[in-house]
Order: sequence, then structure tokens, then C-alpha cells
Amino acid sequence: MLRNLNLDDFGIYEGISETIVTTNRGWATNAAPMGIIRRKDKLFIRIFKGSTTYNNVLSEKVLVANITWDPLTIVNSTFSDLKDSEFQNVNFNSRTFATLKKAQCWVAFECTNTKLTSESFVTELVPIRTHINKCIIRAPNRGLFGIIEACIHATRYRLTNDEKYLKLIKAYGDIVEKCGGENEKEAIKLLYSYL
Repeated sequence: MLRNLNLDDFGIYEGISETIVTTNRGWATNAAPMGIIRRKDKLFIRIFKGSTTYNNVLSEKVLVANITWDPLTIVNSTFSDLKDSEFQNVNFNSRTFATLKKAQCWVAFECTNTKLTSESFVTELVPIRTHINKCIIRAPNRGLFGIIEACIHATRYRLTNDEKYLKLIKAYGDIVEKCGGENEKEAIKLLYSYL
């Protein structure tokens, strides 16, 4: 456990911080967008049954939260498997963590006090290793946030087939087109191609 760790330094603030969670079990490496929940200095994550992340975390009791501003990585990790070349393995205390090469930083967590339900589990997160790849000072961009929201609604659409999510995806796509840069606009086109 890391004592005196300031999670703010790694972009994990009060509320839900959107990250790309990487896990691995044996040779299977996985990446998926997931929110890290922070209430004061307690950290949690809720992971739904049926996902590779769910199985990996239950088996290995560890995950890595990668902080990235790359909209293409966000979309690709939502709807497909990332290429092996996008990951980097880090060895620590006889464990191997999968991290994203393009992440600005990452925090590896041990998963403790896991509570199972019929649909998911909630586990507390204890930071055990951190790393900063590069410091990027970037003002918030509504285009990037639009990508995140569109991805969330796209996953809900895939689960339910409810047309209301298509309208929300389109509304966020319009924000991306108006406020985003080239990468965000390319990411929204990629998202549309997955639907």
C-alpha cells in the first residue's frame, strides 16, 4: 500500500473518474473504460458480470487504472480488443501488470473487500504502484467529454436496443463535431462504425 499518495496527482478526484482499466490473467490482456469511484479517500469500482475484466479481477485481485486523453483509445477499448502493441507489461512484487503505453499516468490497485451481487461486484481499491509517463496540461474539451458520453450510451444501446440511446449518441456526436479536434471527430466516426 502506498502511504501519503495524493490521488489528485494522478487525475483521480472525488466522484467518478473515467479511466481505461487494464487487467491480465495469464496471457489474456484486456482494456475497458471504467469509472473509479472516489468518496473522500476511499476508492471503489463496480464491474458487471460477463466481462473479461470481471473474470480477470476476480481471479487476480488487481487492476490498473490508466488515465488518457486519447479519444481513439477510449472508443476502441469500449468496442474492441486493443492490439498487443498498445500495452506494456510492468513487473512488481512478483506480479505483472498490463498498462497502456499511451497513458499519461496509471495507478495499479489491489482489489479488497469484494462484495458480489447477482449482476456485478463492488471492490475497494488500494493503490500499490503508480507511474507518470508524461504530464499533459490540457484544458477540458467538450468534444472529448462528448466521446465519453457517447460511448456510455452506445454500450447501453447495445444492451437494450432502446432507440433513445441513439438520439443521445447523435446529440453528443453533434457536440463532438462542434467542439472537438481532429482526433475527437475521428473517434466519433469510429464509434458510429461500431453501431
